[in-house]
Amino acid sequence: MTTEAPPPIPLPFQLSRLATSYWVPQAIYVAAELGVADALGDVTRGHAEIARVVGADPDSIRRLLRALVAIGVCTADDEGRFALTPLGACLRSDGPDSMRAWVLLVGGERVWGWWGRLVECVRTGRSVPSLDGRDTWVEPTGDPGASDVFNQSMVQLTRHLAPAIAVSYDFSRFRTIVDVGGGYGALLPPILKANPELRGIVFDLERCRAGARALIEKTRLGDRYEFAGGDFFTDPLPKADAYLIKSVIHDWDDERSVAILSHIATAMDATAKLLIVERIVPERPGSSPFDGMLAHTDLYMMIVTGGRERTAAEFRALVERAGLRVARIVPTPAAMSIIEGVKP
Repeated sequence: MTTEAPPPIPLPFQLSRLATSYWVPQAIYVAAELGVADALGDVTRGHAEIARVVGADPDSIRRLLRALVAIGVCTADDEGRFALTPLGACLRSDGPDSMRAWVLLVGGERVWGWWGRLVECVRTGRSVPSLDGRDTWVEPTGDPGASDVFNQSMVQLTRHLAPAIAVSYDFSRFRTIVDVGGGYGALLPPILKANPELRGIVFDLERCRAGARALIEKTRLGDRYEFAGGDFFTDPLPKADAYLIKSVIHDWDDERSVAILSHIATAMDATAKLLIVERIVPERPGSSPFDGMLAHTDLYMMIVTGGRERTAAEFRALVERAGLRVARIVPTPAAMSIIEGVKP
């Protein structure tokens, strides 16, 4: 006996499903904001108990949990009790694979509201901060809690990419490496652990010092890893054999990107390397999962920072404008590439 395949979904309904998919990120965000994953932990619980722990309406929590089951974040048993899936465990604040801070950042009112202004950004070619009369996007500074959420979200994204960066490039030739704009410093530990003779410095604004020192202490790398405070537009960079800069250039327009790269170039001696870690946009648009990820981050940069994702040719142009040349581009298993810049 054969089972007939379900009929295809009509195209209008496929488009409708895409247009109404806004509910998915908001359901995940609300679960993160309320701490639903922390309330569930490793156990199975009923909705009323979860509601009591997180301080929410029981019926509304039940409906939210049903939505989380539909997208694979939770499971439900025959008695109506809920548990986390491995995917849902990434919403726990204490888990090794936690992405809670990232979800809180991108799903919060500030960024979520900015997405509603995408049409203005496309019409004008300006980011939301620019439309509101500000110079450009900056990390939130007025609210220490928001600043920590931002930097913790960068840690959560980076720690899953850092091992792939460490194995994709030969860092053994260097003695000192600086992570420019490295926030709390999640990128360098796997590189330093794989290269015992290497010394690392994470360079970022002074407000990152406490968070960076806490992370550095956890790495147990002794005196081989330290934090240096400064602004990568204006302050002198520590002397090093290599300057690593990940997911920073895509935050900025071409002029600001060239200014950052030029500032790094002035710190480089004749043999030093510039290592830009970014995603590279294919010349021809596609519809693969990687293309979808790029489309999202490119639009996110358009709205929030005024930056952009770039092709290999566009990166080469930026590096050349900074007085350097691209020696090679090294792919990594993390869907990011290492663009190696050298003195001409």
